[in-house]
Order: sequence, then C-alpha cells, then structure tokens
Amino acid sequence: MKRAAAILLLHALLTSATAGTEPVVEGRGLWIPAWELTSPAAVRSAIIQAAEYRFNAVFVQVRYRGDALYIPHRYTSYYANPEPRSIYMKGRPEDFDPLALAVEEGHAWGLSVHAWVTCFEVTGGFAPKDENHVVNRHPEWVSCDRWGNRMGVGHRAWLDPGIPEVRDYTASVLLDIVSNYEVDGLHLDYVRYEGPDMGFAPIAVSEYWVRTGLKANPEDEEWNTWRRDNVTDFVDRVQREAREINPEIIISAAVFADRAGDAYDGVCQDWGRWLEEGLIDLALPMSYSLNADKIGRQTADAVTHAGDGLVYTGIALRNYNDGSKPLDPAVVRSHIEAVRAAGADGVTIFSYTDLREMILAGMTPDDLFTAPAEEPSPEEW
Repeated sequence: MKRAAAILLLHALLTSATAGTEPVVEGRGLWIPAWELTSPAAVRSAIIQAAEYRFNAVFVQVRYRGDALYIPHRYTSYYANPEPRSIYMKGRPEDFDPLALAVEEGHAWGLSVHAWVTCFEVTGGFAPKDENHVVNRHPEWVSCDRWGNRMGVGHRAWLDPGIPEVRDYTASVLLDIVSNYEVDGLHLDYVRYEGPDMGFAPIAVSEYWVRTGLKANPEDEEWNTWRRDNVTDFVDRVQREAREINPEIIISAAVFADRAGDAYDGVCQDWGRWLEEGLIDLALPMSYSLNADKIGRQTADAVTHAGDGLVYTGIALRNYNDGSKPLDPAVVRSHIEAVRAAGADGVTIFSYTDLREMILAGMTPDDLFTAPAEEPSPEEW
C-alpha cells in the first residue's frame, strides 16, 4: 500500500473511532517570524507557548531577507556564507544566537525545530546598508521585469533564480546552516520567482540564450519551463546536499496553495513534482482563505499529489486583506477541521505573532487543539 493511502486509512480510523476526537498522530506546525526572536526571553516565550498550545513543530525564521538570525560558520566554514547579522539583532550581544536557543529549547519541550529560510527575496522595504549584504556585493544578481526594470533594493528585491551564481550562493548559505545546527528540518520559503513578468536579469537572459538559442519571451512555454526547472534544480540540489550532511533532515517548502495555477504558472513553483519525486518531504500549501470549503479543496488537491511526502496545510489566523484582528478561535477550528477532512497529515498556523495576540485576548489551548498529538515520524516518510 502506498504511504499516502496508508496515512489516509490511519487518519480515517483515528478520527472515526469516536466522533469529534482529534487525531493522535497529526503534524501541528507554527511559523515563528524573525521579529519574534529578538531576545533570549522572546525565543523562550515563543517555544514555551508553542508547546503549551499543543503544537509539535516550529518553523523558526532565521534567514529573513538575506541576513542571519544565527551565527554563520558557527563551527565549520566549509560552505561560503558572508551574510550579515539581521536587522532584528541590532543592539543584541554578538553571542546571542536565536537559532541555537530555539533548537535547545524546542527539543527540551518535545518540539521538532525547522530552520525557516527566505530563499530568493532578499530585501523587504529597506535598502541594506551592510556591505556584505548580497544586493550590495552583487547588484547584478537582482531580478528585472520583462521591460528591463531592475527591482529596487529599497523595496522588495529578489535575486534572479535564472542566474547560476544566485543558486550557488543561496544553496551555500542554507547548507552552512544545516552543517552547523542540529535542526530537524530546513524549511524553504519564497522558493520561486516573484511573478510571471520577472526573471529578466541580463545574466539570466544570456544564460537562457546560451542554453537554448532562444530569446526570453514570457509567452513561450520553453521560457516558462526553463524558469520552473531553475527553481526545481535549486530545490533538488539543496535537498541532496543537505541529506549528505544530515541524512535525517526534513526538507519542507511553503508553497502557493493553488498548485496548478498560481504556483505552477504564476511563480514557477512545481511543488507537486517536488513531492512526487521526493525532492521535499513536506509541503506546506499556504491556504490563507477565510473559506473552509476552499481550504479543503486545496488541501485535497495537495494530498492527491503528495506521493510519499506529507502535507501540513498552512492556515492564517487573520484576514490579511483588511488588516483586521485575528479570527475567532471557532473559525480557526473550522479551518483545521476542513484540513483534517481533506486528509492532510497536519496543519501549520501563520503566525506566532497572531497566536500571541489571541492568547493575550484570552484564548486557551483547548480553543485550537483539545488534546496533544504526536507528529508523524520521519521514519515513516
């Protein structure tokens, strides 16, 4: 029996034995963003609350935008990693290491700890001042649109995945993390193009010409296939080399939930293939809709294409379209139930910032999960 079918059968048995009973095996992930990791007390608080609220996995953001919330070359320097300290570490002692502390505290509380890394987006509303930041060292790597306009580093600049040196550089940074920390997983975010009209940095266009003899044209399927392959080749390389360092590491990716539309056509994120070919162990489709039926449909599609991989559907705690307060816990519960009904292996919640606000407003652990659950074991993957 295929692993996916076995998991679905187990899920059915566990949930049907007693109406309303939660699964005893279920991934429960929590994304903890960089701005929640600014002091030892903040790190410990996030980990403790994740454990108290019955999560069993945390995704800790340690590469925000081309920067480090960890110590590059902590023990070994085999992989090149010149990235500067994160702006969120400003004013903190040089030996403060959010990732090391998160791993120590997370394991003490029985949580798996995944290093959450932003891959190709390297600035976010600010122009990095550190000379070692990648956009300052290699401005030619910043992506351009189809009209030749380079992305502004003072806004949201991306490195162009079509440039081989970009893929080499980014992979080296991520592998430095894996080689220096006992993380349970490496979690790839923004592992895609920014959009259908991006990826036209002159070096990338030249590379395409050399490899295909064709001019870059967003209307041509050859161009879009080449862009998808650039991202897939990057994921493949990272997972292969990461597993050489740590054979038990879990490779996961945050992906657009519309697999065949926004993901595949819009941002060249062929994550169905990644799951089916074992390039990732775990997909986290970001199904941030307020509609439980839509969340269920997107989850069911992901499960269908999971192969021997796992799916922890990502759900939001807030309506990000109108900046409103976090959702009522009952609404969040309905979204969790939709994910379960669709056969996913787990759910991941975005984010700890909103969870903390809900806790301050009086939410109890029982409002989300009424009983603890074990995370699916990597040995079963």
